[in-house]
Amino acid sequence: MQITITTPRDLFFDQLRNLYRMEAQLVQSMPCLIALCTNDLLREILENHAHENGIQIAEILKIFERHNQLPGEDSCKDIAGLIEAGRSRLQAVEVPHTRDLMVIAHCLRIEHFEMAAYETTSRLAGRLEMMYEPGILADLHAEEKDMAFALLKL
Repeated sequence: MQITITTPRDLFFDQLRNLYRMEAQLVQSMPCLIALCTNDLLREILENHAHENGIQIAEILKIFERHNQLPGEDSCKDIAGLIEAGRSRLQAVEVPHTRDLMVIAHCLRIEHFEMAAYETTSRLAGRLEMMYEPGILADLHAEEKDMAFALLKL
C-alpha cells in the first residue's frame, strides 16, 4: 500500500504502520531465534518478549481502529534487514555460549531500532494532540527499554 505523506497526521500513521509491520515480522522471527539459545534465562526472556510483541500488535491495531485506518500489509524493510543479517551471522556461530552472546547483541540492535521508532511515533502523537496515543506508545517504548535492560543484565 503506497501512502502519500503530506501532513504530520499522514506521517504519524505511516510510522504506526511501520511499527505494526515491524512487530509482526519480529513475532514471526522469534521462534527461530529462541531455538538457537542455549541459556535458559535468555530463552525465557525472549519467549516472554515474543508474547509481549503480540500484545503490542493488538495495542497498535486498536489505534488504527480508533482512527478508522488500516495497518497495511507491506513489510518493514529496515527490520527485515536486521533480522536477516542477524540470522545469517548467528547460524555461522557453532559455540553455544558465543552464539548466546551474539543473540543478545542481535536483539539489542533490534530493541534500539524499536525504541527509536516508538519514541518518534509517540512524540508525533503528542504533537498532534491525540488523546490516548502518546501514552500508549510511550508504554510500548518502555517495554522495549525494559527488554534491552534485561538483555544487558545477562
